[in-house]
Amino acid sequence: MNKTEQTSRFLRRYATVFGYIVLLTFFSLVSKRFLSLNNFITILRTIAPLAILSLGLTFVMITKRTDLSIGYSTSILGIVVGACMKRFGFPVWGSVIVTMVAGATIGTVNGFAVAYVGIPDFIATLGIGYLLGGLNQAYTKGYSISSFPDSFNLFGMQRIKGVLPVSVIILLLVFLVFYFVISKTRFGRYIYSIGGNEEATMMSGINVKKNILKAYIVCGIGAGIAAVVMTSKLGQANPTAGESYLLDAMASVYLGATAFKDGEPNLLGTLLGTLIIGTMSNGLTLMNVPYFVKDIATGLIIIIAVTITALQKMRKQ
Repeated sequence: MNKTEQTSRFLRRYATVFGYIVLLTFFSLVSKRFLSLNNFITILRTIAPLAILSLGLTFVMITKRTDLSIGYSTSILGIVVGACMKRFGFPVWGSVIVTMVAGATIGTVNGFAVAYVGIPDFIATLGIGYLLGGLNQAYTKGYSISSFPDSFNLFGMQRIKGVLPVSVIILLLVFLVFYFVISKTRFGRYIYSIGGNEEATMMSGINVKKNILKAYIVCGIGAGIAAVVMTSKLGQANPTAGESYLLDAMASVYLGATAFKDGEPNLLGTLLGTLIIGTMSNGLTLMNVPYFVKDIATGLIIIIAVTITALQKMRKQ
C-alpha cells in the first residue's frame, strides 16, 4: 500500500472523528456555555440510555439486519421495571433483573422470527414493535408509573461525589462488556463473518441462524438496560418514553459505521455516533433553535452516513 492509499484509508476511517471535532469547535464558538466540564457531563448523562440501546443494536446491524422494535421495546421495558417496583412490590434489583430477562425474551422472539421462521427483519421487528406498543398501551391506558423507591435513583440520577453520573459508569461498563464479546469471542467473529458473507459463513459450518438469534438477544438485553437507566433518569415509567430512540439509534449506528472500519458497524464508532447526536442536540438547544431543526439534522445525518457507508463498501469491494 503506497503513501497515497494509506492517507486515503486514514481519512476514510477518521473523517468522522475530525467531523466531531469541527462540531465541538463550532458550538464552542457560538455558545459560551457549551465548552465546560459540566455541560459535557450533561451530554454524557443525556445520551447514556440511547448509547446503551445503540450498542446493542450494533450487534444486529453487523449481521446486515435491523431491529425496528427497539423504541417500543425500550418503552414497554420501562413499564416492566416500573410496574415490578410499584405495582408488584419487587425489590429494586429484582425488578432490574426481571427487566433484563424481559429484554432478552423480546430479543429471542425477534431473532427467532427473523432467523428461524425466515420473516424479513424489517417486517418481523416492525410487527413485533407494534404488538409491544399495543400491549403497553393496553396495560397502562396511556398513564405513567411513578413514585419509585429512592434507591432506584442510582441508575439514572445519582452522581459519584456529586460529579460523575452513575448512568455514565453503566454506559462504560456496557461498552467494555460488549466490546469484549465482539472482539474476544467466537460469537463476535461469527457475526462479522455473517455480515461479510453469510453464504460462505454457512458453508464453513457456522450455525448462522443461532448466531443471528444471539445478536437479537444482545440487542434485547441492551434495550432492557437502557430502559432501566431511562426510567430512573426520568423518575417515571412513561409508556412512550423510548419510542423516539429508534431514529437516533439507527443514526448512531449508521454514523458509527463511517468511522474506524470501512463501512462496517462497530461499537467504538457507534459510541462516537451517539456522542455526535447528543452533542448536536445539546448545542442546538443552547442556541435556542426550533425543536424541529434537530429532526432535520438527524435525517440529514442518516442520509449522509448511509451514503458514505455505501461508498466505503463499494471501494472496499
